[in-house]
Amino acid sequence: MNFETLQLHVKRNLGNRQDADFSTLVNEWINGAYLDIITTGKFPEAGRFATAPIPELDTTTDIMTGVGGTDYAVPTLFLFPISLRDLSNDTPIFLRDIRWYDRYRSTTNGKPQYYILFSRRLYIDPPSDGVYQLRLRYRKKVSVPSLTALTDIPAIGEEWHEGLELAATYRGARSLQFPNTDTWLRDLKNFMVAHSEQYTEEEEDADIGFKVSI
Repeated sequence: MNFETLQLHVKRNLGNRQDADFSTLVNEWINGAYLDIITTGKFPEAGRFATAPIPELDTTTDIMTGVGGTDYAVPTLFLFPISLRDLSNDTPIFLRDIRWYDRYRSTTNGKPQYYILFSRRLYIDPPSDGVYQLRLRYRKKVSVPSLTALTDIPAIGEEWHEGLELAATYRGARSLQFPNTDTWLRDLKNFMVAHSEQYTEEEEDADIGFKVSI
C-alpha cells in the first residue's frame, strides 16, 4: 500500500471531509503513526505491548569481547536493542541503565552479565575475563522517516500497513472528536495483539530457565 492509498483509506474512514486542511492533517496522522512504528515498534495509544517484530528492520551483529574490555561501538544504523546474548555461554545478557552502571558496575573481570547503552557505545559489565562472542539483535534506523510522495511505500512489510491505517484513523477520529473513536482504538489494539510478541527473550528465560555453561 503506497502513501496515496493510505491517504484514501484514512480519508474514507473519517468520512471524506471537505475541510480545507483535512488532507494536510491526514498526512500528519499517517506520518506520526509511521514514525512511531519504525522508531519504537509500537503505537503508544495501543497500550503496553511488546515491541513488534519487523523483519525489514530487525537485524543482528556479533561483538567479540577482549580481556578487560568494557565498551564497544554499536552499528551506524543501530536504533534500539532487542536483545543481547552471550553465544559462548548460551546465556542472555540483561539491559541496565547508565545510572545503574555508574553506581554498581564491577571492578573485577568476569563473564558478561549486563549491558548498558550510552552515547552510541555498548558497555559490558563486568569487564570481560576472556574472549566472548555476543550477538546483538537490534532495530535499524529508516533513512527516510516520513512519507512524502504519493508513490512512497513504507519501509515495513505489507502486513503493517493496516496498522498504519488504523493508528492514523484513530488519531484523526480523536482529533476530530468523532463519536466512534473508541471503535478505532479497539481495532488498533486488536491489531497490535495479533502482531506483537507478548514476551521478551529475557522473560522467556526467566519463565522456562536457560542453559548455563560452566
